[in-house]
Amino acid sequence: MLRVLTVVFWVAFPLFVASLFLSDLASGLFGDRSSRMVNAALLVAIVVCFGAITSYEFGRNPIADTERGEWTNRQLFYTLVFTISFFLGGYFIAVAVF
Repeated sequence: MLRVLTVVFWVAFPLFVASLFLSDLASGLFGDRSSRMVNAALLVAIVVCFGAITSYEFGRNPIADTERGEWTNRQLFYTLVFTISFFLGGYFIAVAVF
């Protein structure tokens, strides 16, 4: 399951970055509103994948088993990326809807 989520993430992330950098081309292909919807959908896929991967990492190394409750580097990385993409996703969804 983790490999599937990782593959979905690595497919959605480059597509999202490409759609941001090539926004004029994407707007020409899909239309302005559809381009925003595609960006929002790709970012939602990124958020869901990173949320599930973050949950897996916390399950793999529970806080109760650590000496002082510290996080591993992987937990910190996945949590930071999930948090940033979560709030960015809220912005992109709001832009796509309104």
